[in-house]
Amino acid sequence: MKFFKIISLIIKLFILLLLLVLAFINTNRVNFAYLPGQEVQLPLIVVMFSMFVIGAVFGMFAMFGRILRLRSENNRLRHEVEKTARLTTQDLSAPQPIEGAHK
Repeated sequence: MKFFKIISLIIKLFILLLLLVLAFINTNRVNFAYLPGQEVQLPLIVVMFSMFVIGAVFGMFAMFGRILRLRSENNRLRHEVEKTARLTTQDLSAPQPIEGAHK
């Protein structure tokens, strides 16, 4: 398990390094048109990073419904397991002897 954490850390550091290199290389200003007839000049890395963040946010919104369904199903299954465990525990408990039944 520790091996995967180290690999994950190396990948994250590589991506960070790549983004930093891109930031220092792409300092040229570009025209960014956000509405018809409306544009602003921004450094290319700002435009690229903004599009990355917007894509990540849209991706999270796209997964939001699926996550809610999975959570709901997980809770339903957890309650079902707890109910089954309670019933099994009740079945396994020894019945109390009735006084005076064997006389």
